[in-house]
Amino acid sequence: MKTYQIQVNDTDNALVTKILQTLEQRGLITLHVDNQIEHHEKATPATEEQVQEIIEEAELGPYYSEKEAKNILNL
Repeated sequence: MKTYQIQVNDTDNALVTKILQTLEQRGLITLHVDNQIEHHEKATPATEEQVQEIIEEAELGPYYSEKEAKNILNL
């Protein structure tokens, strides 16, 4: 399952909501409405340990330096 985040202009909100509800009724998607704005503003930076784990999971270590891997992963 993939999760997508979309941002909708206030003027098109009703139309997009109707489209998404139709897709949900057909069983194609599961819709979760979240009224929080700009999730990334409230994000907590990863610790160095978490960064290392992400690089290991991405299996970039053997091919790239730590700095390059961080740039590739936007960390």
